[in-house]
Amino acid sequence: MFFIVFLSIYILGNAYIIYRVIHDLKLHGIALTIFVAFYLIITFLSVYSFRISRFSNPTISTKILTEIGYIWLGIFSISLTYLLISHLLFIFGHTPKFRYNTTLITVILIVISSIYSIINTCGDPKVREYEIKVPNLPMDKLTIVQLADIHIDVTTKYDTVKKIVEITNSLNPDIIAFVGDLADTDITKTYDKYGLLNFKSKYGTFAVSGNHEYYRGITKYEYVCDKINFKLLNNENILVDDKFYVAGITDKTSIAFNYKPLNIEKSLDKIDFNRPVIFLSHQPNPFFESQKYPITIQLSGHTHAGQIPPFDIIEYFLYKYFCGLYKDNNSYIYVTTGTRWWGPPMRLFSKSEIVKITLVKI
Repeated sequence: MFFIVFLSIYILGNAYIIYRVIHDLKLHGIALTIFVAFYLIITFLSVYSFRISRFSNPTISTKILTEIGYIWLGIFSISLTYLLISHLLFIFGHTPKFRYNTTLITVILIVISSIYSIINTCGDPKVREYEIKVPNLPMDKLTIVQLADIHIDVTTKYDTVKKIVEITNSLNPDIIAFVGDLADTDITKTYDKYGLLNFKSKYGTFAVSGNHEYYRGITKYEYVCDKINFKLLNNENILVDDKFYVAGITDKTSIAFNYKPLNIEKSLDKIDFNRPVIFLSHQPNPFFESQKYPITIQLSGHTHAGQIPPFDIIEYFLYKYFCGLYKDNNSYIYVTTGTRWWGPPMRLFSKSEIVKITLVKI
């Protein structure tokens, strides 16, 4: 069903883009031929890239085609959004000249936005630091580094992930919290090449599963977590050094794959809430329920802050806890934009980030 809906939107969306550009910009002759030929070829490659991106042993050509395909999907998304919005301007005028100027300006904005979105993902993730005062902290401070949505795929370079590990370790975390979506390809034989064994923290790394863990095989994720010393929390909690708890739940996607269904009550079972509780959930929406318990903070990801239009617009209204730090019912939640990105290496209004949260005793 998802594939049918996606393919329908993709076909109709591309037809609309082609029509707007050809009709409004009055393309003809060689310009028309070049535009249509280029558009159809690159559109085919973008669809084909989804298939080859699943290859276990990708070649250089596979990686290049996948990168091109992902970027084109991002450009398609921005183009469709901008052109649909600009269509609303036609209520002010229908003359050929007005349509021409409106569409030309829109195309220029699409090009600028697409280029900037690609550039905006270059370089290292931004380190964001927050300090939260906690009344029941049994130590002076507790430093948490939050990671999420690394989404290793066939195009991800080993050094890219190694740099994430290096930055994380440089923040001297007491614990590392990984809240899901580690990989979109099988890394059961390559995890060591990404440096995932080198995370260092005082009390260790705690993790939960994201929706993509189920798409790619939850048993493979369990295997990798075991190998790289990630303590995977499946609706359970652990008391760390007799000082604080880390609890975590499975993703709601688990039920569709006959895996342990999300259970907040079970994950917080037998907890002494006189101690701080760090609650891990891939998606932010469980905070509606988890904040009913006296947890200290929920750490989540999943939204990516939308990455590019129209997803940033849609998710802003879809998620109350979209991205950033919130406080409700004396509990906090931090929703990260993600350590990397999914699909198109593009971000328009957000940055990839590594989050350092320091809990400070009042």
